[in-house]
Amino acid sequence: MPWIFGPGFPGHPKTVEMRDLKKLDVEARAKAFKARADAFFIKQVDHFQTPSLWAPFPLAVMTCIGIEMVGSYKYGDARNDRNDHFKKTVEDIDAGFSTEQLTPMGDKKRLSYFIYQGFRNSLAHGYYGQWVFITHEKRKARSFRYSSTRNLVVLNVYWFYRQFKKTYDHYFSDLLAGTDSKQDPLKTFNETLEKKFEIWLR
Repeated sequence: MPWIFGPGFPGHPKTVEMRDLKKLDVEARAKAFKARADAFFIKQVDHFQTPSLWAPFPLAVMTCIGIEMVGSYKYGDARNDRNDHFKKTVEDIDAGFSTEQLTPMGDKKRLSYFIYQGFRNSLAHGYYGQWVFITHEKRKARSFRYSSTRNLVVLNVYWFYRQFKKTYDHYFSDLLAGTDSKQDPLKTFNETLEKKFEIWLR
């Protein structure tokens, strides 16, 4: 039974198996990865943003996973657990996340750090929000807002996912337009792919 990487893509109509990765050049790998991310991430996560389904918490978790994914391929996989790629991608989503504010402990940090430390980490490791709390109601937060009295962020998770998708689309548009595998965005993309799928590329 074959191990599946993802669906076919223009120029490669057959399903892409893991063993096919080492046969593909970098540009074809980028197309294969886009097809994989569209089918196995975006198409499935989109269901969570349906109002009738009402799944803001799962959508919040999956948006963080999407940010992690795009960030690692765009900026490089983090070394020494810094996760700078996650924070940079959050700032790509909205420039307001680069603003510095006081944390509940009294330190000044960018709001992207709030999203990383008090949201992404809290969701992944403890299944709760620490410095960032989500809402699905526009009257509470149409996008996001910082409370200077409590040093917390209120984040509209539906807005957050829509903004992430714009960042996702922009990244893949740039990636698929790349023609030089020795320069970004293809260079960093392929370095990350070869790290994550190393077992299949030996």
